This record gives sequence, C-alpha cells and structure tokens, in this order.
Amino acid sequence: MDPIWLIVLLPLAAGSGWYFGHRKVIQAANHEASLLPSAYFRGLNFLLNEQHDKALDVLVGALESHGDTVDVQLALGTLFRRRGELERATTVHQNLVAREGLEPSYRLQALFELAQDYYKAGLLDRAENLLLQVRGGREIEESANQLLLQIYDQEKEWERASSMARSLQGFVNNGALDGVIAQYQCEVAEAAIAAGRYQTARSKVADALLADQDCVRALIQSGRLDALTNDHRSALAMWERVVQSRPELLDEVIGLVDQSCTMLQDKTAYQGFLERYLDRNRTSTRALMSMVDLLSSLGSGREVYRYLEDWFENNPSMVALVLLLQHRPADAGKWSTGSSQVIERMAGELVDHDDGYECRQCGFQGRAMHWQCPGCRHWNSILPRQLST
Repeated sequence: MDPIWLIVLLPLAAGSGWYFGHRKVIQAANHEASLLPSAYFRGLNFLLNEQHDKALDVLVGALESHGDTVDVQLALGTLFRRRGELERATTVHQNLVAREGLEPSYRLQALFELAQDYYKAGLLDRAENLLLQVRGGREIEESANQLLLQIYDQEKEWERASSMARSLQGFVNNGALDGVIAQYQCEVAEAAIAAGRYQTARSKVADALLADQDCVRALIQSGRLDALTNDHRSALAMWERVVQSRPELLDEVIGLVDQSCTMLQDKTAYQGFLERYLDRNRTSTRALMSMVDLLSSLGSGREVYRYLEDWFENNPSMVALVLLLQHRPADAGKWSTGSSQVIERMAGELVDHDDGYECRQCGFQGRAMHWQCPGCRHWNSILPRQLST
C-alpha cells in the first residue's frame, strides 16, 4: 500500500476514535487518547522504516478497537481488495461481521464486501452463500444480483443465470439483458440436443426467442432440430431467414444447408441458396468459394473457370483472383506455371491475413465462432472479420 494512504488514514482513525470516545465519557476519552496517538506514532515509525506491513497491522488494530470507525474499515477493506491484498481484505470484513452490536445496515454491507473478497479469491461457493443472504437488502440487492449472475455464468449454471438475469430486469428496463437471457436458454438447448432430448431443446429454443425474437443462435438451433427430425425443408427455410437478417453469419449455416440439401438429394436447392445469397452479398468469400466447389462437382473445370472470369470482371476482388488462379486451365497461356503459382501464393497470403472472428468489445481474435467471448466473457460480441476485397 502507498504510504500516503497510511499517513491520511492513521490520523483520521486516531482523531475519530478520540473524538467519539470523548463525547461519551471523559475518563474513557483520556484513556483512548493515550492509546490512539501511540498507535499513530508507532505506525508512522514503521512507515519511516519502510515496514509497511507492520504499519498496516497497527492501523487495522487501532480501527478495530473503536466502534465508530466502521465506514473507515469498510473503505480500508475495499482498498485492500482492489490492490489484490485479499487476505487482509477478508480479515477486515470478517472482523466487522463478527463484531457484536453492529448495526444491521453495516452488517449487511460487511457481508456483501466479504462476498466480493471470496469471489475475487475464487471461492465461488462461499461468495454465493453470502450473496443469497444479503440480496434481500434493498440498498445492495441489485449489486448482489449482478455478482450472483457473474458467478452462475462463470460456473455455467445456465438456468440459475437466466433466473438471476430476469431478476435484474427489474432494475435494468432497457432490454439490455434480453440477448443474454436468450443465450442462456440456447446453452441449455445445446446440451439437450447433445443428449438427444429434442423436445426439451425445442422448449428452450422457444424460450430464447421469447426473450429475444432476433436471437440468431436460437434460429440456427431451430433449423438443426428440424433437420434432426428429417424436416429438411423447414430447416432450409429457417437458415435462409438467418442469412437474410444476419448475412455476416453465413459460415454458421452454410455447412448445414449443404448437408440438408444432400439428404434431400437436391443440389439445385443448394445452388439456389448460394445464388440468392451472392446476389445480396457480392463480396462474400465463403459463398463464392462454396459456389465454385459446387460447380466443380457438377460440371467441367472450364465451366468453373468461365464462371470465375465473369465474376472477377464484374466483382473484382483478391479472393476472386485467388480462385481464378487456382482453377486456371493448364493450357490457358500467357502466364508461366511458376509465375501463376507465385501470384496465387501472394494473393492467398493477403486473403488469409484477414480470415477469422473478432470480439467487438475486447478485440479477441480466433478462427472459430464463439457466442460468448473467451476473453471478456461478453455475449453476442464476436463477429467475422471483414476480408480484404
């Protein structure tokens, strides 16, 4: 701890203790006045000798011996916690909680501070137990519920987290938690899908859409449930809805669309899906690559090359150039094979540089989609990075 804090707090503790003691009984005041200045000077002596830990012990001991310094002790405990001195913070708050005759409001605050100490120390069960005790207090109910929500989120107790988020909606009425509640329901639905409990999963998907009607993850899961029960046409309609509202999330459904069209033995439906998407999103790398793959499986190499030549002429981009080079017939002339390979490699490196996903809150980057950012733990904050065009 910085010495300046001690120099400020020690005289404050000494003066306040002496003052309140003097008001009650003159003899007690004289006794305390003889003790507190002694504690102050001993603490100051430790500071001058760079013995900060001993100085703090003197301060804490001086504060604990006076009943009118609760606010100072609460502030001191909070300061300890913010500086990472969790053992000292816990000691201060535990001593306050154990004090006889402490006013109920102070006791509630001390319990809440102690719960925060436990949370910072990773003792989540202890923190949860204390928070459940204090959340009935009106002054700290919202803060207690917010910390409980963090605990349930961190422990992946999605149903409890959802319930706690709903409780917080009474304090935050701007719909900020709707998307979070929907994600909690989607997590429960995901577990039910993995366990083969499709009816339960459908119920949770419905709850998610009730909380947030635009929850893309719930729409994707709804389509997956349709596909798992062999209703592939309904699944395709749901995924089409997804890319119409959130075209940047094509990667999350394009493989599913391909699988359902394969099950239906209807590649024409898949081609139609890609064509409609490309008409609306001319810069989509994944859609163009998927279209090229599909055309390669259906026709000749030269047909694919002609498609790419036409595309590149109307929609020039680095990605289209890479694909054009990759599917260039060997007898096309003009470029040597070596030159073509070099150009292809250089263009490919430029394209790959921008591939992946990024959190709009903390900047976390990854190769896979996360509905909750592994870095900052925000929900709905990760989106695909824009590819160079």
